[in-house]
Amino acid sequence: MTRIFRPNAYFEEELSAGEIFPPGLEAQNAILESCFLVLTGPEKEFGEILAHSVPEKKWYEYWKNQFGSSLPIPIRIQERKPESLVQVPLFLEEWGRISQYSEKNGFQLNPTAFERSAHLSSKIAQTEWKKKFHMQEFPVWIFKNDSEWKSDGEFLRLQAPAFPLYVRKLEFGFSGRQEFLLPSDLGKPSKKDFFKIRDVGSVLEPWMDRTQDFSLLFSAEKGSFRRIASTILLSNQKGKYSGTWLTSEEESSWYSERMEPVLRNLSDFAPDYTGYGSIDSFTYRTIDGQEELRKVSEINFRWTMGRILWELCRKFPLSGVRDLLLFVSHKGSIHEDSYRKLEEWNREEPTRRMFPLSPFYGPKGKPMPKVLLWFRIQKDEVSDPRQTASDLAAKARTKFGG
Repeated sequence: MTRIFRPNAYFEEELSAGEIFPPGLEAQNAILESCFLVLTGPEKEFGEILAHSVPEKKWYEYWKNQFGSSLPIPIRIQERKPESLVQVPLFLEEWGRISQYSEKNGFQLNPTAFERSAHLSSKIAQTEWKKKFHMQEFPVWIFKNDSEWKSDGEFLRLQAPAFPLYVRKLEFGFSGRQEFLLPSDLGKPSKKDFFKIRDVGSVLEPWMDRTQDFSLLFSAEKGSFRRIASTILLSNQKGKYSGTWLTSEEESSWYSERMEPVLRNLSDFAPDYTGYGSIDSFTYRTIDGQEELRKVSEINFRWTMGRILWELCRKFPLSGVRDLLLFVSHKGSIHEDSYRKLEEWNREEPTRRMFPLSPFYGPKGKPMPKVLLWFRIQKDEVSDPRQTASDLAAKARTKFGG
């Protein structure tokens, strides 16, 4: 039996390119592949794991010291021909469900799955669905290609500007792949490389004064959706993601109640969907100072970091703690031992436990600029999750450089 994890962190890039594994994604995938190794644990009976990257030796040693048993070492797909690696039955556990695997040809795009996933993940299709169910809390404009952007965007520019700042998002674009625009920029050629794609679709909306970001984790069975959990998303002022908290009941009850109608309506958009996903939301401050909830910023029909955190908590249950995934800066040198520094940090703060879900160093010993840490913190120490995350990120910069 063989298991394959294909956790493309930039699933939207694949939808945009129309191919699997576009160049330049391996480093991001490596972070997620190591997460899946922790989730899999030492259960050898589930079969060999094939992966595109293998974490460095010190990372494995750290986890063995923590748990007393070894995490599985995957077989690198590149090292041998695929047909020599796979033992049936084969289980493909995929981030975005657009590929298929054969012993002869390895990974290939599955046209049917790709078409389905492209529709579900399209920001344009999601925007049209939100309009149908009156879930647009503020104006949003759709441009199906570059020609529409030039003509319709120019029309908007020539009108009296309704908002001081806008954000333009690719139809298929990961977190951070967006462009901020002044009213005078509307309809003009983009300065961002990721927008310089022929006939690219995009969505334009005003950049609101965001106050909090949330995500609702769901599961679905043939178009029937149910809530799993809620998370707090951490991001900077430009919306770039940095981490995830699982919420407490007190934090999430109001949000969950307001999202129940959205889950019911989601069956209209994805009537046959089976799997996991999340709905990203945020609260924002209106011009008159009122705080409103944007129920659906976008929907992710795939694995997300929130799902990874939820699965980790299921696999390693621990009462009385709050759980956080946080990307931290790391500028250690080859001659330093960041794992030793992490152990020291754990000893300094015994009410907090920190685990490296991704390695501090690459296969050749080069420091990784970002590391994903899993924090388990006593509940009574987290009165303000965002401030706690900010304090931890600052402390990580002191410990590991950045």
